[in-house]
Amino acid sequence: THTAGARSPGAVVSGGVREPNAMAGGGVREPNAVAGGGGRAPNAVAGGGVRQPNVVAGGGLREPSAVVGAGAPRADAGDDADVRAVAGAALALLALDSGDLTGAATGFAAALAAAREAGRPRTELVCASRWALLAALRGELRAAEEAARSALALPPCQGWSAQVDCGYAYLALGLVAMYRDQPAEAEANLALAAAATGERPAGAVAAWCRAYLRYDEGDLTAGHRLLVEAREEWSGRAGELGALLLAAEVDLHSARGDLATARGLADHRPTWPPPAAPLAGSDAGPAARLAGSAAPEAGLDAALARSDAALAVAAARVELRAGDPRAAARLLPDWTAASAADWPLPVRLDAALLDALLAARGGDDRRAGRTLESALDLAAPDGYRRPFIRAEPGLRDVIAAHLDAGTAHWPMVSDLVRTVDVPPERGTAGAPVVPLGEPLTERELTILRYLQSILSNVEIAGELSVSVNTIKTHVRNIYRKLDATRRRDAVRRARELHLI
Repeated sequence: THTAGARSPGAVVSGGVREPNAMAGGGVREPNAVAGGGGRAPNAVAGGGVRQPNVVAGGGLREPSAVVGAGAPRADAGDDADVRAVAGAALALLALDSGDLTGAATGFAAALAAAREAGRPRTELVCASRWALLAALRGELRAAEEAARSALALPPCQGWSAQVDCGYAYLALGLVAMYRDQPAEAEANLALAAAATGERPAGAVAAWCRAYLRYDEGDLTAGHRLLVEAREEWSGRAGELGALLLAAEVDLHSARGDLATARGLADHRPTWPPPAAPLAGSDAGPAARLAGSAAPEAGLDAALARSDAALAVAAARVELRAGDPRAAARLLPDWTAASAADWPLPVRLDAALLDALLAARGGDDRRAGRTLESALDLAAPDGYRRPFIRAEPGLRDVIAAHLDAGTAHWPMVSDLVRTVDVPPERGTAGAPVVPLGEPLTERELTILRYLQSILSNVEIAGELSVSVNTIKTHVRNIYRKLDATRRRDAVRRARELHLI
């Protein structure tokens, strides 16, 4: 029977089939062995090395339904789908346990296709649930949600014997909800994922997710404690998951004002065999290493680049919080480069939003608007909200100003503006309301009422049958009289004065 406890690669799996010894002389604890039955798979590793599945070009995750043997360990002509499913899933489990997220995702996708071909629902569940979690970590929220719900609908998930595997699917849904700024749903799914958290990868991811939920609530101490637990759960391993945990700890240290510790952590580069040789005499930070590092294999090089990108973005945020936007701009990696398409989408979104904020602080509102629009292009298909809602305070003003400029994502931007209107840290509760030195005209009051809507200046002009320039003139006068620089600030001030 399948239990919730961790298993070694040689553990007995369902159906009475013993999983092949996937490691020779290694010490990796294998989580949750693959469902078996029907044959003994050949040894997957010779000499103690882990043979990884081929990585999809570009580093992105491939939909499981689209993979039929692609990226899986190539079997001989006589091998069948049964062997490919079991052996491929075993290798993918090893990749996941070592922190190789991309290799694991590719392996699970291929093994999933083979499991469906062979009619192995339990192996299908093992692969589908973990692929969903990896897709969520990559930021592919729609694909992750679909895969997780499909996994939960499989027959093995209807009983008690597959709680661990189903837990991975619930954990994926928890990450999706977190990125969409749905904390209650995220917490509910994390509770349902409890059976899987006894395994190292799932336990680390669950603690990482809970740390950010506590961070969003303003409880930085609890968030930091959970991150420490997550890194301890990962037992000092590196890999892509180790880099995400490290970047999150950098972020929380800087949010707590511990800039020295945050900078020290950000300067660590994650390594895993084979380690990349450091540049001679170099003391460059994460962003410089991102540009200058090289690894002997393309797959390892891409993984190191993804890890460095997460740390570089965290390091840039540290400097921005320290009040040094120039240092932040130097550290921020180029999220528009072709290689950035290989980063996890949350990392790329964070980089884009920091870039927009730095442009706005530098007085380049036009570039800030273009950058924000590009970030919206990336975020909209998967329904991201958290990177915008929980961003640095200055970004809220950039988002609000984007209403006036026009956007292809008008419903999303207007929803974001409504959500972040009057953020708590900038509220004026208890402060005396200073009356206006110069009252608003009737026309200005009319336009002020439109400013609290989602309409742009162009649309307001159409509603009132006047030119856009006339609207802009009135808006400037409203801002001057209300001592505001942004639409949201004007609306907030007008509400304080009970003008609207």
